[in-house]
Amino acid sequence: MTASEIISLIGLIGIGGLLKSLFDLFIGRRKIKSEKKQEFKETRYKAIILLSHAYINFESEEMALIIQRPDIKSREVLFNELKAEWINMVLYASDKVILAMKKFIETSNKTTFNEMVLAMRKDLYGIRTKLKMDNLNIIENKSNL
Repeated sequence: MTASEIISLIGLIGIGGLLKSLFDLFIGRRKIKSEKKQEFKETRYKAIILLSHAYINFESEEMALIIQRPDIKSREVLFNELKAEWINMVLYASDKVILAMKKFIETSNKTTFNEMVLAMRKDLYGIRTKLKMDNLNIIENKSNL
């Protein structure tokens, strides 16, 4: 091996190390961005689920809602908040979640709420589920209270 071959080999190893470092940096940044996006979606979806639950159960949840969100004093204000969440959702949610939320806003009941929750669950975690809408409804027994 000549001196020029040795120098070329050292240069090649150096360039390979540099390329690997750049690749690791690129992948690391992409991973951090993906993790932050996931955390943001989780936070927004949790807030939307709680607001939606309070909307369909407004009479029983009104006091808890006022304590948590003093700016929401009526069902109409809560409805407007849900519509604003839906508009913002266009930036980060999957198509299925957007459509499920739209359906919930148009027809707010336990069935559309459960459909929305399952769509969010699948969007966040990719969970394939065999749960049915009835599995998400709790029959309230007043005698246990």
